[in-house]
Amino acid sequence: MKTTLNILLTAALLMLAVGCDSGSRKQSVQLRWEETMDEVRLQAARQSLAEGRYDYAQRVLEPCKNKDAEKLMAEIKAARQMFAQLSTARDGIDRSY
Repeated sequence: MKTTLNILLTAALLMLAVGCDSGSRKQSVQLRWEETMDEVRLQAARQSLAEGRYDYAQRVLEPCKNKDAEKLMAEIKAARQMFAQLSTARDGIDRSY
């Protein structure tokens, strides 16, 4: 009987301790979720950039707020500018024929 009472008291104390910490636990879970989503977005944007899908890559990255996303966004903008310049040059060559 004494052992059962000790187990119940221990369980109650653990439940109280966990219950008091649920706010920070929720924040921790939410932070991990956001970090995971940012990583998925970064991967999708890298893939889209490699495929030349600049608009999609940029839209995917917009919710991200970290240094990797900022760096990749700069790469997307640079690739888009380079593509525009190449397209303009190609159009100029095509017209000369």
